[in-house]
Amino acid sequence: MFRLPTHLESLVPPPREQVPQTQPWRGRIFTPAAFPDPTAQPCEIRVTAAETDSQQELWPEHFQLQVIRRRGVLSELHGWLTRLHQNPYPRCMLMPDRLADHTATRRNHALFEEFARTLLDEEIVAIAPWGYSDSLQHGGILLYPTASTRSLLVGIVFLNTGFPDFVQGSSPHPMVAGPSRGGVPLSLPQGNLLPRTHPFQPVMHHSPFDPAPPNIASSSRYSSTSGYDGTRSGRSSG
Repeated sequence: MFRLPTHLESLVPPPREQVPQTQPWRGRIFTPAAFPDPTAQPCEIRVTAAETDSQQELWPEHFQLQVIRRRGVLSELHGWLTRLHQNPYPRCMLMPDRLADHTATRRNHALFEEFARTLLDEEIVAIAPWGYSDSLQHGGILLYPTASTRSLLVGIVFLNTGFPDFVQGSSPHPMVAGPSRGGVPLSLPQGNLLPRTHPFQPVMHHSPFDPAPPNIASSSRYSSTSGYDGTRSGRSSG
Protein backbone atom coordinates (compact mmCIF):
# COMPACT_ATOMS: atom_id res chain seq x y z
CA MET A 1 0.00 0.00 0.00
CA PHE A 2 1.30 3.42 -0.95
CA ARG A 3 1.46 5.97 1.84
CA LEU A 4 2.05 9.68 1.50
CA PRO A 5 5.08 11.08 3.28
CA THR A 6 4.13 12.55 6.64
CA HIS A 7 4.86 16.13 5.63
CA LEU A 8 2.34 15.83 2.72
CA GLU A 9 -0.54 14.30 4.65
CA SER A 10 -1.71 17.71 5.83
CA LEU A 11 -2.37 18.69 2.20
CA VAL A 12 -4.98 15.98 1.72
CA PRO A 13 -8.49 17.09 2.83
CA PRO A 14 -10.35 14.82 5.23
CA PRO A 15 -12.81 12.34 3.62
CA ARG A 16 -15.89 14.43 4.50
CA GLU A 17 -14.43 17.38 2.56
CA GLN A 18 -13.30 15.47 -0.51
CA VAL A 19 -15.40 16.03 -3.63
CA PRO A 20 -16.24 12.75 -5.40
CA GLN A 21 -15.36 12.57 -9.08
CA THR A 22 -18.56 11.97 -11.05
CA GLN A 23 -18.74 10.29 -14.44
CA PRO A 24 -20.55 11.99 -17.33
CA TRP A 25 -24.19 10.98 -17.61
CA ARG A 26 -24.72 8.35 -20.27
CA GLY A 27 -28.11 7.18 -21.44
CA ARG A 28 -30.61 7.15 -24.27
CA ILE A 29 -32.96 9.54 -25.99
CA PHE A 30 -35.97 8.41 -28.02
CA THR A 31 -37.16 10.58 -30.88
CA PRO A 32 -40.93 10.82 -31.45
CA ALA A 33 -42.80 8.93 -34.13
CA ALA A 34 -43.82 10.75 -37.31
CA PHE A 35 -40.85 13.12 -37.05
CA PRO A 36 -39.60 14.60 -39.28
CA ASP A 37 -42.21 13.10 -41.64
CA PRO A 38 -45.41 11.08 -41.09
CA THR A 39 -43.74 7.79 -42.03
CA ALA A 40 -40.79 8.15 -39.63
CA GLN A 41 -40.47 5.63 -36.84
CA PRO A 42 -39.24 6.45 -33.33
CA CYS A 43 -35.59 5.65 -32.82
CA GLU A 44 -33.17 5.30 -29.96
CA ILE A 45 -29.93 7.27 -29.78
CA ARG A 46 -27.21 6.60 -27.21
CA VAL A 47 -25.90 9.86 -25.79
CA THR A 48 -23.64 11.32 -23.13
CA ALA A 49 -23.86 14.69 -21.40
CA ALA A 50 -20.86 16.96 -20.87
CA GLU A 51 -20.27 20.29 -19.19
CA THR A 52 -22.93 19.72 -16.59
CA ASP A 53 -23.10 20.20 -12.84
CA SER A 54 -26.86 19.76 -12.71
CA GLN A 55 -27.34 16.79 -10.38
CA GLN A 56 -26.93 14.37 -13.25
CA GLU A 57 -26.92 11.52 -10.74
CA LEU A 58 -30.68 12.15 -10.51
CA TRP A 59 -31.31 12.08 -14.24
CA PRO A 60 -33.36 9.16 -15.59
CA GLU A 61 -31.79 6.44 -17.69
CA HIS A 62 -33.51 7.66 -20.82
CA PHE A 63 -35.54 10.58 -22.13
CA GLN A 64 -38.61 10.52 -24.35
CA LEU A 65 -38.25 13.61 -26.51
CA GLN A 66 -40.99 15.98 -27.58
CA VAL A 67 -40.40 18.30 -30.51
CA ILE A 68 -41.73 21.86 -30.38
CA ARG A 69 -42.48 22.07 -34.07
CA ARG A 70 -43.37 25.72 -34.39
CA ARG A 71 -41.19 27.58 -36.84
CA GLY A 72 -39.36 30.45 -35.20
CA VAL A 73 -39.25 28.94 -31.72
CA LEU A 74 -35.46 28.67 -32.02
CA SER A 75 -35.26 32.45 -32.48
CA GLU A 76 -37.53 32.91 -29.46
CA LEU A 77 -35.16 30.76 -27.46
CA HIS A 78 -32.15 32.83 -28.49
CA GLY A 79 -33.92 36.02 -27.46
CA TRP A 80 -34.87 34.45 -24.13
CA LEU A 81 -31.23 33.43 -23.55
CA THR A 82 -30.05 36.96 -24.27
CA ARG A 83 -32.43 38.40 -21.71
CA LEU A 84 -31.24 35.86 -19.12
CA HIS A 85 -27.57 36.54 -19.73
CA GLN A 86 -27.01 37.77 -16.16
CA ASN A 87 -28.88 34.87 -14.57
CA PRO A 88 -28.41 31.82 -16.78
CA TYR A 89 -29.79 28.35 -16.18
CA PRO A 90 -27.41 25.38 -15.96
CA ARG A 91 -26.27 24.10 -19.34
CA CYS A 92 -25.14 20.77 -20.70
CA MET A 93 -23.86 19.45 -24.01
CA LEU A 94 -25.54 16.32 -25.35
CA MET A 95 -23.43 14.27 -27.76
CA PRO A 96 -23.67 10.85 -29.40
CA ASP A 97 -21.93 8.19 -27.37
CA ARG A 98 -19.48 5.55 -28.54
CA LEU A 99 -20.48 1.90 -28.61
CA ALA A 100 -18.36 -1.20 -28.55
CA ASP A 101 -19.31 -2.03 -32.14
CA HIS A 102 -17.89 0.35 -34.75
CA THR A 103 -20.82 -0.04 -37.14
CA ALA A 104 -23.30 0.66 -34.35
CA THR A 105 -21.28 3.73 -33.34
CA ARG A 106 -21.42 5.14 -36.86
CA ARG A 107 -25.14 4.55 -37.09
CA ASN A 108 -25.68 6.10 -33.67
CA HIS A 109 -23.76 9.21 -34.71
CA ALA A 110 -25.68 9.40 -37.99
CA LEU A 111 -29.03 9.27 -36.18
CA PHE A 112 -27.94 11.99 -33.78
CA GLU A 113 -26.60 14.28 -36.50
CA GLU A 114 -29.71 13.83 -38.63
CA PHE A 115 -31.91 14.79 -35.68
CA ALA A 116 -29.77 17.87 -34.93
CA ARG A 117 -29.79 18.87 -38.61
CA THR A 118 -33.58 18.67 -38.76
CA LEU A 119 -33.93 20.89 -35.70
CA LEU A 120 -31.61 23.47 -37.26
CA ASP A 121 -33.23 23.33 -40.69
CA GLU A 122 -36.72 23.82 -39.28
CA GLU A 123 -35.53 26.30 -36.62
CA ILE A 124 -37.19 24.33 -33.85
CA VAL A 125 -36.26 22.81 -30.48
CA ALA A 126 -36.96 19.68 -28.46
CA ILE A 127 -37.68 19.05 -24.79
CA ALA A 128 -36.70 16.07 -22.67
CA PRO A 129 -39.04 15.91 -19.65
CA TRP A 130 -37.74 14.17 -16.56
CA GLY A 131 -40.33 11.46 -17.14
CA TYR A 132 -40.29 8.66 -14.61
CA SER A 133 -37.50 10.12 -12.47
CA ASP A 134 -38.53 9.82 -8.82
CA SER A 135 -36.40 12.76 -7.71
CA LEU A 136 -37.09 15.33 -10.45
CA GLN A 137 -40.79 15.98 -10.88
CA HIS A 138 -41.01 19.09 -13.05
CA GLY A 139 -39.19 20.49 -16.03
CA GLY A 140 -36.45 18.65 -17.84
CA ILE A 141 -33.92 19.61 -20.51
CA LEU A 142 -34.58 22.02 -23.36
CA LEU A 143 -32.45 20.98 -26.34
CA TYR A 144 -31.52 23.15 -29.27
CA PRO A 145 -29.04 22.92 -32.18
CA THR A 146 -26.03 25.06 -32.94
CA ALA A 147 -24.98 26.22 -36.39
CA SER A 148 -21.35 25.20 -35.77
CA THR A 149 -21.78 21.45 -35.53
CA ARG A 150 -24.35 18.71 -35.70
CA SER A 151 -22.32 16.58 -33.29
CA LEU A 152 -23.93 18.09 -30.22
CA LEU A 153 -27.14 19.60 -28.90
CA VAL A 154 -27.05 22.29 -26.27
CA GLY A 155 -29.26 21.61 -23.27
CA ILE A 156 -30.74 24.07 -20.78
CA VAL A 157 -31.48 22.22 -17.56
CA PHE A 158 -34.65 22.99 -15.58
CA LEU A 159 -34.34 21.30 -12.19
CA ASN A 160 -37.76 21.04 -10.54
CA THR A 161 -38.98 24.09 -12.43
CA GLY A 162 -41.18 24.34 -15.47
CA PHE A 163 -40.12 25.20 -18.99
CA PRO A 164 -40.41 28.86 -20.07
CA ASP A 165 -43.74 30.22 -21.29
CA PHE A 166 -42.83 30.22 -24.97
CA VAL A 167 -42.30 26.45 -24.70
CA GLN A 168 -45.23 25.64 -22.44
CA GLY A 169 -47.56 27.63 -24.66
CA SER A 170 -46.64 25.49 -27.67
CA SER A 171 -48.23 22.29 -28.85
CA PRO A 172 -45.46 19.72 -28.82
CA HIS A 173 -45.19 17.20 -31.61
CA PRO A 174 -47.01 13.95 -30.73
CA MET A 175 -44.73 11.53 -28.98
CA VAL A 176 -44.63 7.78 -28.62
CA ALA A 177 -44.81 6.17 -25.20
CA GLY A 178 -41.43 5.85 -23.53
CA PRO A 179 -39.91 2.38 -23.28
CA SER A 180 -39.97 0.48 -20.04
CA ARG A 181 -36.85 0.18 -17.93
CA GLY A 182 -34.46 -2.22 -19.57
CA GLY A 183 -36.52 -2.22 -22.76
CA VAL A 184 -35.15 -3.31 -26.10
CA PRO A 185 -33.88 -0.43 -28.28
CA LEU A 186 -36.26 0.51 -31.06
CA SER A 187 -33.74 0.86 -33.86
CA LEU A 188 -30.17 0.61 -32.61
CA PRO A 189 -28.43 -2.73 -32.00
CA GLN A 190 -27.43 -3.46 -28.44
CA GLY A 191 -23.83 -2.53 -27.69
CA ASN A 192 -21.71 -2.00 -24.62
CA LEU A 193 -20.79 1.60 -23.97
CA LEU A 194 -17.10 2.41 -23.95
CA PRO A 195 -15.60 4.67 -21.29
CA ARG A 196 -14.32 8.02 -22.50
CA THR A 197 -10.55 8.34 -22.34
CA HIS A 198 -10.31 12.14 -22.11
CA PRO A 199 -12.10 14.50 -19.74
CA PHE A 200 -14.38 17.10 -21.22
CA GLN A 201 -12.88 20.56 -21.44
CA PRO A 202 -14.79 23.48 -19.94
CA VAL A 203 -16.75 25.77 -22.22
CA MET A 204 -15.74 29.39 -21.72
CA HIS A 205 -16.72 32.72 -23.26
CA HIS A 206 -19.27 31.51 -25.76
CA SER A 207 -22.15 33.28 -27.38
CA PRO A 208 -25.53 31.71 -26.55
CA PHE A 209 -26.11 31.62 -30.30
CA ASP A 210 -23.21 29.25 -30.86
CA PRO A 211 -22.22 27.46 -27.65
CA ALA A 212 -20.26 24.63 -29.24
CA PRO A 213 -17.24 23.53 -27.18
CA PRO A 214 -14.04 25.13 -28.51
CA ASN A 215 -12.12 21.85 -28.33
CA ILE A 216 -14.09 20.34 -31.21
CA ALA A 217 -11.76 20.19 -34.18
CA SER A 218 -12.92 21.90 -37.34
CA SER A 219 -12.52 18.62 -39.22
CA SER A 220 -15.14 17.01 -36.98
CA ARG A 221 -17.63 19.85 -37.19
CA TYR A 222 -18.76 18.89 -40.69
CA SER A 223 -18.65 15.26 -41.63
CA SER A 224 -17.65 14.61 -45.21
CA THR A 225 -20.24 11.85 -45.42
CA SER A 226 -23.10 13.75 -43.92
CA GLY A 227 -23.94 15.97 -46.86
CA TYR A 228 -24.02 19.01 -44.63
CA ASP A 229 -23.43 22.35 -46.31
CA GLY A 230 -20.67 24.11 -44.38
CA THR A 231 -22.01 27.48 -45.49
CA ARG A 232 -24.78 27.05 -42.95
CA SER A 233 -22.31 27.81 -40.17
CA GLY A 234 -22.83 31.49 -40.74
CA ARG A 235 -26.56 31.21 -40.58
CA SER A 236 -28.43 33.28 -38.06
CA SER A 237 -31.52 31.91 -36.41
CA GLY A 238 -32.89 35.32 -35.63
